[in-house]
Amino acid sequence: MSAMIQNDHEKEWMRPLLELRNELDIPDDKHLRDFRRMDGRVQLFGDASIPGPYTQASRENWLIKLLSAQRWARENGPEEVASIELITIEELHEIRRIWIEDKKEIEDTLPAIYFAATGEQFPGAPNQISATSEILKSLEEVCGDDHLRYEMVRDLLATERKYAAMTRRNGLVEELGRSIKRSYYRDRTDAIEFARAKADVLADDAHLESTDGVEHQ
Repeated sequence: MSAMIQNDHEKEWMRPLLELRNELDIPDDKHLRDFRRMDGRVQLFGDASIPGPYTQASRENWLIKLLSAQRWARENGPEEVASIELITIEELHEIRRIWIEDKKEIEDTLPAIYFAATGEQFPGAPNQISATSEILKSLEEVCGDDHLRYEMVRDLLATERKYAAMTRRNGLVEELGRSIKRSYYRDRTDAIEFARAKADVLADDAHLESTDGVEHQ
C-alpha cells in the first residue's frame, strides 16, 4: 500500500488510510490499554499486569481518525469512493450504546466526535443515561486529577440513572459494588501492588494446605 501511494499521485487520497493502518499495527500497545480487565480485575503475568481493553481516550482517538480518514477519502478520492463507508451509522449507534450503557462513559462523546470529524450532526437522540455538561463539570471539579475517583463516581452515577427508569431494581446493589471495586485503588501502581500482594497470599495459603496434607499422611 505504501509503494502504491508513493508511485501513483492519484492514490494520494489513500494516505490517511495508510497512516491509520500503521498506527493500529503496532507491536506493543500497552500504553493504550487499561491496566484492568473488562470486569475490573487486575491480572498478573509474572511481575507485570496483563493489559485490558483499550482506554476511553484511545478509543475516542481511533474513532475520530477513522471518521476523518473517511471524510478525506470522500472529498479527495475518485468518484467511485465518494460515498465510501469505513464505518456505518448502525455501527456508530452500537458503539455509542456500548460506551454509555456497558462502559458507563456517560460523557456521551460520540456525537461530538462525529461532528468534529465530519462537520455533520450525529443522527441520534440523546441517551437517557448520559449526563449533562454541568454534572460532568461538577464531577471533574470534585475529583480533580484523581481519575480513578472520577471513574468511580461517574460509574455510580451511570448505574443510578440506569436503574432509575426501571420498576424493579434487582441487581442494583451488586452493580454499585462492582463500580466501587473497579476503581477503589489510588492509582495504577497501587492496583498492581494489591494484585501482587493478593497473589502472594494465595500462594502462601496453597503452600500451607499442601504442607498440612503431607503432615497428615
